[in-house]
Amino acid sequence: MQDILNVIVPIFSLIAIGFLAAKAKLLPAATGEALARFVFVVAVPVLLFRTLANSAFGDANPLFLWLTYFSAIAIVWTIGSVVVRRLAGADRRTGVIAGISASFANTVFVAIPTVQRAYGDAGLEPLLLILAIHLPVMMIVATLIVERAAVLDARDAGTAPPRVSTAATLKRVLTNLATNAIILGILSGLVWRATGLPLEPHVDEVTKLLGGTAGPLALFSLGMSLTRYGLRGDMAASAIVAALSLVIMPAIVFVLGGWLALPPLWLNGAVLTAAAPAGVNAYLFAAYFQSGEKLAATTILVSTVLSVISLSVWLIVLG
Repeated sequence: MQDILNVIVPIFSLIAIGFLAAKAKLLPAATGEALARFVFVVAVPVLLFRTLANSAFGDANPLFLWLTYFSAIAIVWTIGSVVVRRLAGADRRTGVIAGISASFANTVFVAIPTVQRAYGDAGLEPLLLILAIHLPVMMIVATLIVERAAVLDARDAGTAPPRVSTAATLKRVLTNLATNAIILGILSGLVWRATGLPLEPHVDEVTKLLGGTAGPLALFSLGMSLTRYGLRGDMAASAIVAALSLVIMPAIVFVLGGWLALPPLWLNGAVLTAAAPAGVNAYLFAAYFQSGEKLAATTILVSTVLSVISLSVWLIVLG
């Protein structure tokens, strides 16, 4: 139990300190936004680059890891969408947002520091393999499904459906991905690893120092951001979506990954990644498509608070 506390207490203490600093107005909201941007644009990409450049993945097959994780995403996304539509009588767009909230884990601000603290840099290897295709796949699929849902909602309401061009949508998403710092960090690390060259000592030390700021600053800025999300909308629906995110999705990864005989460290890393609370991308999608904002915001807050318990339980289960 002491080992579990050694992982969990520092993580959620940093989140709590960030929340209190913002709530007490010790720091302006702009500081939290700047810290989050630094984490997303500099610290995490550098961490990913260095970890990938120095990683040795062995003979394990990433296809089984991807099959495990994305099967869980598909199942949980579908359940979340169907349940929220039937429970809350929501439109299709809100149903899709519920699915995104249930399955789009907070990999950057929670999963990375949790996995790294629990298993060290070696534990980041499965998480990096997931991240390598997670963001592109989720962004493309989520955008296409939400835009399709918007067309169907407009048809049901008897209004003119929005003009949607699949080609234009894909071009916009791919352009965003091509300039995404995390994607660039992953690709740079993979390219460097392919050369077989070690990192020059000074470069290794600089990237180590920069990457080392990712976890603490990510957690602190996450805490500051929680002041923006309140308990709004249908609490029952948000609680169900949070449960899917924190309990059902990691359980599916745990069972399916065990059945596919993933290496123990890969299985543990994948489960903890799946057990991370709902990520901010769910709210960004909701705000962009102007549907399900309250559901997404409440789910982010509820799942983040409850993840202190759920992550502790999963660490116990994983040993």
